[in-house]
Amino acid sequence: MPTSFSTRLNKSIASGLLCLVSVAGLPAVSSAHDGDEGHSHEHQTNDSFYTTRESTQVLPLANEEDAFHFVVYGDRTGGVPAGLKVLEQAVQDTNLLSPDLVMTVGDLIQGYNEKPEWMRQMAEYKEIMNELDVRWFPVAGNHDVYWRGKGPAPQGQHDSNYEEHFGPLWYTFRHKNAGFVVLYSDEGDPVSNQKAFNVGKLQRMSDKQLEFLSEALKQHKDRDHVFVFLHHPRWIGGGYTGSNWDTVHGMMKDAGNVSAVFAGHIHHMRYDGPKDGIEYYTLATTGGHLSADIPGAGFLHHLNVVTVRPDDISVASLPVGAVMDPTEFTPEFVEEINLARKVRPIITESELLLNTDGSASGQVVVSIKNPSPREMDVTASIGSASRDWL
Repeated sequence: MPTSFSTRLNKSIASGLLCLVSVAGLPAVSSAHDGDEGHSHEHQTNDSFYTTRESTQVLPLANEEDAFHFVVYGDRTGGVPAGLKVLEQAVQDTNLLSPDLVMTVGDLIQGYNEKPEWMRQMAEYKEIMNELDVRWFPVAGNHDVYWRGKGPAPQGQHDSNYEEHFGPLWYTFRHKNAGFVVLYSDEGDPVSNQKAFNVGKLQRMSDKQLEFLSEALKQHKDRDHVFVFLHHPRWIGGGYTGSNWDTVHGMMKDAGNVSAVFAGHIHHMRYDGPKDGIEYYTLATTGGHLSADIPGAGFLHHLNVVTVRPDDISVASLPVGAVMDPTEFTPEFVEEINLARKVRPIITESELLLNTDGSASGQVVVSIKNPSPREMDVTASIGSASRDWL
């Protein structure tokens, strides 16, 4: 049976046979039940608890250890311009989560270009990130520093542009009782001016950077935790074979308080820890190109939320767009939802001809009117060919 239909309604009519209507932002319906009705309260001497009810039950109070949260973003490259929209959504999500700070793992801009285009992309990225309500800290990736263009590359390629507009290629800082260390995994060969992430000899960290790491770890020797960030997950082998990551890992192991290392580049989630007490996390993307759209397999846009307590840490990954703002569910919005839920298709035309074998053929036109001020997504389904219609 031939038919045609539209998938977007804006106070307009669409045609179809069976329509399922959803509204962006419509929450799933859920039910809540009271907890254990036997819970009651006894006069307690703890100043943090008060009730005017008599009870035989005592409710233990929550642990009052100091804790804080920070967020980590994955790669953003390869998704232009769609990736910028994902990044914007990640910023909105993060502002709702209200962490202490945001870290990145590199590949902030598309790069692989000359300075004028590099400057435009840098400004574009920073404009979005500066909408964060908290401080954010950059990490350099290959897309941020590899130069491509006419003639020979400038010495260091985009290293100097990065340091002028983003920050040092390696640095460290303290937040509360935790140390944060940013490393640079694309130094390359300063003599030949070559940079590559699939050649072992170009993946070695210089003595100068190792000296910095040693000093940073000494500065943080009394911290509860140290977190390390870089772009390339050199611990996974492959093209990184031949680097001196074993030396870096040994230094972190000897420090004794490095809790986790975060990297990106491979555009899918991976966990390689713990190794000698160090958790190794590789993020997928936060706006970057995905070779597949399989969230359950680690191919997704996400951000990591790290909770830090004196004795331990926990890491959770949130898909971008999964954080919702409960203040958006105003009475006016709820009324719009109710209007949308009342939408029903109306048959406006039916030219079915009954055949001698009892089957029917012809065209049926169904109209749908959108009663709400918002755009609506409509899915029309005509069922399978083997199923009778009623």
